[in-house]
Amino acid sequence: MTGTDTPDGHAAVKEATPRSAIDARPNDGSGHWPDFSNTGYAHTPANAGGLGLGAYPGKLTDYRAGMSPDKPLRVEFPDNSVIAFTRFTALKTYIYGDNLTFVGCLFEGTNPNDNLVQIYSDTNVTFLYSTFKPSSYAMPPGNDGTVSSAHAAPGTPFEDSWQLATTMKEAVAVMDHNDIWGNAGMIMVTGFPGRPSTWTNNYIHDMADTAHDVYHHDGIGPQSEGDGGNMIVRHNTLASLGNTNALALQGTGVYQNVSVTDNYISGWGYALSIGTINNAKNITVTGNVFSAELRQLYGFLYGNIWGGTARGSTWRNNLVQARAGDGNTRYSPADNGKYLWPAGTAHTTDYTG
Repeated sequence: MTGTDTPDGHAAVKEATPRSAIDARPNDGSGHWPDFSNTGYAHTPANAGGLGLGAYPGKLTDYRAGMSPDKPLRVEFPDNSVIAFTRFTALKTYIYGDNLTFVGCLFEGTNPNDNLVQIYSDTNVTFLYSTFKPSSYAMPPGNDGTVSSAHAAPGTPFEDSWQLATTMKEAVAVMDHNDIWGNAGMIMVTGFPGRPSTWTNNYIHDMADTAHDVYHHDGIGPQSEGDGGNMIVRHNTLASLGNTNALALQGTGVYQNVSVTDNYISGWGYALSIGTINNAKNITVTGNVFSAELRQLYGFLYGNIWGGTARGSTWRNNLVQARAGDGNTRYSPADNGKYLWPAGTAHTTDYTG
């Protein structure tokens, strides 16, 4: 990887080397997967989200002078506002206003075991090319920018971490090209019929305090009540050490209408949890790369629960990526490029059940 430092401390990739999904890893210089080279505020392109804004101008504007990671911050915007290239630093940022869009923004602070961001919106909230991180660090501890996520615990120490960003009302989130780390989860409303929660092109990695069990280490979620769904999870990097799930749908109610496609998934406890009893329906898990890069506690799919064809669900074209020296020793280089079946086994033929 060649380049110079960007304002957020990451290495700027000058030239990407095209690679296929199964051959690429985050931060390998290819730019195939969401990583430090293409997510977060410093990589905001012109016209992000079709809003007509310029590209990242080289610096952020503080929302308010005197902001502190030790003090809460309340922000309120008129409905339908677009907030661009703004830095929010607080113990906790309370956001008020509906149908808000944040573009190229930075949310940082240190609030262990509590929320970094609380969103009070009734309908929609959108975050594009924004960064959510601890204020204490420019880069995740243990991640030098050449791996998807730190390969060894503990990552960000508990006392320097933040726990969650969460919607407090019924706003459905659209999350695209965000860089999210140093935390324990993202609790957003799962969505409603015709109005799905959408997670695309995000880099979710380097959970906090991974040497201990103070946190549930969740990527998208947790959603612990059940009876949720209507989610699109497409082309994200979901990679971290941790004890729970990259997609953390952890309740006993029915999860339905969830699409998990074209993601890079590595590490966690069980990487995917789509319910804790076998009643999910209309679940699509296709075209993902399940990588052995990071150590994993249990498996890629909790309880083999994904719905099954009898309930309108599909599991197809999910591949194992495995290389010598990978942390997940359940798989070897002989499994590289094979199809992953829901039970966690690698095969030369695709799953058809």
